[in-house]
Amino acid sequence: MTKFLLEILEQPAAITKTSAYYEQAKGAEILDRMAYALRNAPQVIATGMGSSYFLAGAISTLLASRGVSITPLNAGEFLHYGLDSIRDGALLIAISQSGESFETVNIVKRLSENGVKFTLATITNEPDSYLGKKADILLPTIAGREEKTSTKTFITAYQVIYMIASCLAGAIVPPEQWDRISASIAKTLDQREALLPSMLSSLGDATYLQLIARGSAMAAASQSALMAMEASHTPSQAMAGGEFRHGPLEMVQPGFAAVILAHSGSATFGQLMKLTNDILGFGGRVLLVTDSADAVVPRSGLTIVAVDAPSNPELFAIPAIIPVQIAIEAWAREAKGIIPGEFTHGAKVTSVE
Repeated sequence: MTKFLLEILEQPAAITKTSAYYEQAKGAEILDRMAYALRNAPQVIATGMGSSYFLAGAISTLLASRGVSITPLNAGEFLHYGLDSIRDGALLIAISQSGESFETVNIVKRLSENGVKFTLATITNEPDSYLGKKADILLPTIAGREEKTSTKTFITAYQVIYMIASCLAGAIVPPEQWDRISASIAKTLDQREALLPSMLSSLGDATYLQLIARGSAMAAASQSALMAMEASHTPSQAMAGGEFRHGPLEMVQPGFAAVILAHSGSATFGQLMKLTNDILGFGGRVLLVTDSADAVVPRSGLTIVAVDAPSNPELFAIPAIIPVQIAIEAWAREAKGIIPGEFTHGAKVTSVE
């Protein structure tokens, strides 16, 4: 069993541990402080690199529906092209699994050197890191040690982001909700041997993998594309379903493979199903991850993986990414002959720009 798969299998426990932390008085107080900061800051920026940048997009989407406008910025670009836009009193949400990401760290250093008065909220798995220690509001994920491509650190950071959004709206996520999601993940992981043949057949011998989603599930699609590139060395891209129609649809032909994440209760489920049918009609293959197989008409070239997901589409990103993780880990080993999650040109924590 690869180290990457071992970390994938640790995700149910990670969800439970993160939930338990924020159920305590200390965790609840942190969420309250974060909600207060969001309500009162004249400017809110969320930034990160890689998985963390995708999560910055997710928090922007989740909070927009709750009346708070957040600008998600790629930390690498923000560092060189956006720092002058930060006003005194701004809330900077720095997302970094390691708390040491080069670009995000240097954003904080540069703003401080420039005398900008800002509040730093850090979402990290490493509280003792640079960003953790510098934080005015520290929001830890309790994922445990992670050495390979982000899996449990991604879903627990998304979990924290969702709890922030809920607290802002005056709601508390009941522990039973996280228990159900943890159990859902465990169920999918337990079924992996049964799910793998059809998922691997769907991916086939593709030399390019397209990930498609909409709304907050875009974070999971983007992370899946990054994971495919890191773990299987396969060129991959994530794109919003609507955007895919504006040109990239022309790529579809026999041999084309797409992974589509679609919750039946989302506002754009119908559009994603139409896009699925169009890709199939043009000869492509689709691995569809959804919460309701009954809402989809089976077709040739379509592989459906149903996950037990909450009725709230905003939580779909967490259980939806699990079968994709399983598929990519096995695809890298069996179809590509690669040890998934091994870094050959870089490292888990990027320390150079």
